[in-house]
Amino acid sequence: MLKNLLIVAIGGGVGSALRYLLQETLHKQIDNFEPYGTFVVNILGCLLLGLLAGYAEQEKIINSSLNLLLISGFCGGFTTFSTFALQGNTLFISSKPVQAILYIGLSVVVGLLAAYFGYKLTKP
Repeated sequence: MLKNLLIVAIGGGVGSALRYLLQETLHKQIDNFEPYGTFVVNILGCLLLGLLAGYAEQEKIINSSLNLLLISGFCGGFTTFSTFALQGNTLFISSKPVQAILYIGLSVVVGLLAAYFGYKLTKP
């Protein structure tokens, strides 16, 4: 149990750090990109999660420890639903309902499609 907890913690730490770096890079490159940095990270995370889930079904490629490291740890740390919810709410509070609806709707729809596409990429 302790070994598995450590594996998830390492993956989560790396995922969180990479999320921060990617979001900050996007924020510096594009003005007013704040909620969309989270959007990009979450969509990439959904795609990666779909790929990893597809490979995890083929136990020869991803064993249980690697599954914990990459899926529970890295993807769990890399993507963030709480930030998504906060930024969506902030757009509504800032009287930007069209942007809020687009951000929330596209995050859900494109995220689901990315996860599905990533999963399908692992199949012959």
